[in-house]
Amino acid sequence: MSSYNSLLWLNFFVADVQDGLGPYLGVFLKSHGLKEGAIGIITSVASLCALIFSIPFGILVDKTRYKRTLIALCIILIISVTSLNYFYTHFAFTLIAQVSIALCAVFLAPAFAAITLGIVGLNQYALQVAKNEAYKHAGTAFSAALSFIFALYYGIGSIFVITALMGVFSLIFLYLIKECDINHKVASGQSGDRVLEFGVVFKDMSVWILGIVMFCFHLSNAHMLPLLSQRAHSMGVDSTGAYAAGTIIIAQSSMIFIALLCGRLLRNDNYRIYSILMSLCFVGLMLRGVVAAYFDSIGAMVVVQILDGVGAGISGVILPVLVAFWLNKSGHINAGFAFVMMLGGIGGALSGALGGIMAESYGYLWAYLTLAFVAFIGLVVWLVYSRKRFVLV
Repeated sequence: MSSYNSLLWLNFFVADVQDGLGPYLGVFLKSHGLKEGAIGIITSVASLCALIFSIPFGILVDKTRYKRTLIALCIILIISVTSLNYFYTHFAFTLIAQVSIALCAVFLAPAFAAITLGIVGLNQYALQVAKNEAYKHAGTAFSAALSFIFALYYGIGSIFVITALMGVFSLIFLYLIKECDINHKVASGQSGDRVLEFGVVFKDMSVWILGIVMFCFHLSNAHMLPLLSQRAHSMGVDSTGAYAAGTIIIAQSSMIFIALLCGRLLRNDNYRIYSILMSLCFVGLMLRGVVAAYFDSIGAMVVVQILDGVGAGISGVILPVLVAFWLNKSGHINAGFAFVMMLGGIGGALSGALGGIMAESYGYLWAYLTLAFVAFIGLVVWLVYSRKRFVLV
C-alpha cells in the first residue's frame, strides 16, 4: 500500500482515538455522579494545560525527522489512559487522563498536517487535506455507528473497547507510511537551507486574525455536542451513550460531504472562496445554537448536527491550508499552525466551563444562546477583516 493511501486510512482510524472518549465523556462521568460544572472544569483544565505546549510542539514538528515515532507514542498513550479511566472514574484520575489526552492531541494536529504536506507538497495540499478530513469524518462516523449498536446492548463500556481497537489499526497504517516519502523540508515550509526567524509567525497579521477567529469558533462550538448528550441524559432519553453516538453519526456524515466539496472548490484559483466558506462556518454555528436552545426533539437534533457538519467540515479543511500558504518558505508552517490551534484551543477549553456552568446555573436554553452569541462575535471579526483585506499569498 502506498504512503498516500496509508495516510488516508490512518486518518480514518485515528479520528476516534485522538480525542479519547470525546463527547461520550460527559455521559460516562454523569453516570458516575459528576455534575455538568465538574465535567466542564475537567475538560477546560485539561485543554488549558495542553495549550502551554502548543507552540513548543509545533516547533518540534518543524524540526524533527521522527514524526511517525512521536505520533505512535501519542496514540499508545491515549489508548492506555482512556482504558484505565474506565476502571478509575473519580475526578482526580479523570483529570490526569484528560490532560494526557489533550497533550497528545495538541501534538497530533500539526504532526498530521506536516506529514501530509511532506508527502504531497504544497500544490496538492488543499485537495489532500480535504480527502484526509473526509476519511477522518468517515472513520468517526464508522466508530460512532459501532458505538451506537454496542452501547445499546452492552452499555457505554463497549465504547472503550472500540476506541482501543481503532487505535491498534491506526498504528498499523502509521507503520505503512514510508519514511522516505516524507520530505521534511517541504513539511515545514523550508526554502532550501534557509529558515526565517520564528518571529515571522507573530508578525503576520493574517495568522493573528485567523487565530482570533478560531478562538471564537471553538469557544462557541466545542461544548455544544457534550451539552446535547448531557441534556438527553438529564431528560432520561439515554444513559448508555447511544444517543451521543447517534448525534456523532449525523454530524460526521454531513462533514464528509462538506470536506469533499471544499476540496473541489479550493482547487480553483479564486482564493476569496476561503473568506466565504469561513463566514458560512459561523452562520451555521449561530443557527445551530439557536435551534438547540429552543427545540429538543429528535428532528431538531438532526438539524443541529447537520449544521455542526457544515462548520467543522469547512474549518477542518481550510485552516491548515491557509496557514501553509501564508507561512510557506518560512520554515515554521507547523509552529504557525500550532499557534492558531492554540488560540482556538483556548476557546475550546473555555467552552466547557462556559457552557457547563451556564447550563447548571441558568439552564440549557441560556447555555446555547450564549454560545451562539460568541459565534456572532467571531463572524463580525472575520467579516471586518475580509472586507479590508483578504490576501492568501
